[in-house]
Amino acid sequence: MTWHLRLGPDQLAIYQALPDHGRADLAVCLLDCLADPLRASMPYGADDGVMRTIARGHIQAVVLVGEKTGTVTVVQVTYAG
Repeated sequence: MTWHLRLGPDQLAIYQALPDHGRADLAVCLLDCLADPLRASMPYGADDGVMRTIARGHIQAVVLVGEKTGTVTVVQVTYAG
């Protein structure tokens, strides 16, 4: 399946404001997630296969995996650096 990324204006603004290493970490997480969302992420709370967490370095993001629509939607980005 080909997965599509959805990144709203708020999350895009957060991404653009990150330092270079933060943007790189988030980009790697998102590319891995688009290749295989369930393998590249961990459950966010209860494992429903929909709301997932991706993380690398100082970055963590919460994504929604839409199996039927083939989308990975970023709903939250956290930078701890």
